[in-house]
Amino acid sequence: MAVSTSAGLLDRNHSQSIFKHAILRRYVTPYAAMVGSSSPGHRVAIVDGFAGRGRYPDGTPGSGELILRAAAKASRAVVEATLVEKKRADYEKLAQVVGEYQARGVRAVAHQGLVHEHLSSIVAAAKGIPLFLFLDPCGAGLPFMDLARVLDGERRRVRPSTEVLLNFSADFTRRATGALAAGQHSHESLPALDRVCGGTWWRDVALQALGPDSTFEPCAEAVARAYTDRLARMTGMHGITVPVKRRVHHQPVYHLVFLTRSPFGIWVFADAIARARNEWLEALGPQTDDSDDALFSFGDVVKDVVAQEQERARIRVRENLQKIVTRRNRTKLVDEVWSVFEGVYGVANDTTISAALGLAVKEGSVAVVEQGRKIRDSVIGPSG
Repeated sequence: MAVSTSAGLLDRNHSQSIFKHAILRRYVTPYAAMVGSSSPGHRVAIVDGFAGRGRYPDGTPGSGELILRAAAKASRAVVEATLVEKKRADYEKLAQVVGEYQARGVRAVAHQGLVHEHLSSIVAAAKGIPLFLFLDPCGAGLPFMDLARVLDGERRRVRPSTEVLLNFSADFTRRATGALAAGQHSHESLPALDRVCGGTWWRDVALQALGPDSTFEPCAEAVARAYTDRLARMTGMHGITVPVKRRVHHQPVYHLVFLTRSPFGIWVFADAIARARNEWLEALGPQTDDSDDALFSFGDVVKDVVAQEQERARIRVRENLQKIVTRRNRTKLVDEVWSVFEGVYGVANDTTISAALGLAVKEGSVAVVEQGRKIRDSVIGPSG
């Protein structure tokens, strides 16, 4: 069962929240800068649909305040932040936080209620300007068709940019799958997940993934990936699914689902989640029960493990770059984003890519034809 408070906003900054909030800190500001440069009036709309109180009781910023901070320090964009919270008591605290930033000149507003009740007006206010949606529910999320309607239609075009980062609850999926497998067809979780997934298709996917030992982790993974694929196909977007855990060997609490139409979005998100993951590892600390086949292996010191991972990632990226230049004489790295990050998406960051490119150039297998302001803008080709 999910650990629940409004918007997943816990009384303490748990490990899975550290990861999620690190991504927000590292992605929202670059996103606003990227899309705001070409937006009318440099305006960018950023929405937190399940904002909770905005700030933890100990003063640590939650997702809502992280977005407000990004809006306050945006230098190349005018961020218009909309924060929505269902629970009245939490909304009142959120409104106080929003008021602090309004007093500093930030364009922000707080709404009380369900996000889908405000979605039409939010999208209408963002007409013609980029829109970033952060949806972090506790349990069942936004109905599939409501979200698809926002991403499709007029916002299907590449511009203005539309991106989504949402929490797809693995705990909720496991609970619904457990009820389904037990024949509890009247269980309230089943129609709730039907609405989130836009149909009953997830039931077959979950049951097919259910192993002989009746473990539900493969079910949650399979449903999250299928959900992402369906939503991406329906809306003409690229979808990325990231499992998020409390501890290394635990089952995911949720999967982060990221949707974008831009190769730049894919690249910057890769850098953001790789750096957020390192932050999560450092906050989690070394563990004594790690095994070689774990998703993340730990040694005695987390920094040593991160360094080892980065070394392996540099080698893989160098190989990826070598393959790219055998196929194309001249290419900007961002145009080959999937090929650059193949096998290391979520581990390699911009520093990794720069180091790998330096190795390839030094050994003479790749040449930098044009140096970009950012590593992703650099143009490479065969050496010689």
